[in-house]
Amino acid sequence: MRIQKAGVGLAAALAIGLAGGAQATTLADLSGGQSLTVGSLTFSDFTITVTGALDPNLADYKVLTVSNGFRIVGGFSAFNGQQGDMLVSYDVSAAPGTAVDDLRLAFNGTAVGAHSGATVSEDLFGIPSGDPIASATVFRTGSGLSQKVDSVTFAPQTSFTVEKDILVKAGSGTSTGGDQDADDNDDHKGDKDRDKDKDHDKDRHHHFGKDFDLKDCDNLKGGGFATISFVDQQFSVVPEPGSLVLLSGGLVGLLAFGRKRKS
Repeated sequence: MRIQKAGVGLAAALAIGLAGGAQATTLADLSGGQSLTVGSLTFSDFTITVTGALDPNLADYKVLTVSNGFRIVGGFSAFNGQQGDMLVSYDVSAAPGTAVDDLRLAFNGTAVGAHSGATVSEDLFGIPSGDPIASATVFRTGSGLSQKVDSVTFAPQTSFTVEKDILVKAGSGTSTGGDQDADDNDDHKGDKDRDKDKDHDKDRHHHFGKDFDLKDCDNLKGGGFATISFVDQQFSVVPEPGSLVLLSGGLVGLLAFGRKRKS
């Protein structure tokens, strides 16, 4: 109980500190049809679904603008066997003459205890083709595995859809013990018996070759919790390839015209 209260307090304090006193957009605003424009990018058509232990009130989640993106601030928390999941889908459109060729995903997830983990994963799909463009994953497990920043470069896109999954899962074990060494970690991951687990597919997230399995944190003994207080989403904006062709063509034309006048 003390661990749960401490974890809730930590997540709430971080969320409040990160949001600050300024009036911010909330996920409720975006889910209600509001769009968000940051620089030359517009984020729109938000669809948000919350399940499990997470706070279902979208007004409690603040959305702050950062360079070419935004930050979601809120108390994503799970304790003692709980699991909470938020699915966020939205479209990204670049201003005329620009495109996006890179994404950066980051968070400050914390996880303590067996079977505990915090993860944010996302996939990008082209508009209107629906073809997969890229994927990114950040995670933290109770056994110490961690990747808190992920970035991916891809062919320039003028518009695309992002499907993001924010997940926290807390173990309910009661035994005590410590971390196993790296060798035991590898042996555990290679255990063929895990493939027979009926719940295996529910815990594994597939993202174009990147797999993250919450069962990978089974090595740490004892119960625990998982929290996330912010998730950052940023993109790199570049000139649209077609604009570069037109620009270079114009420069060549001006150069040729200048030479003609001299002659």
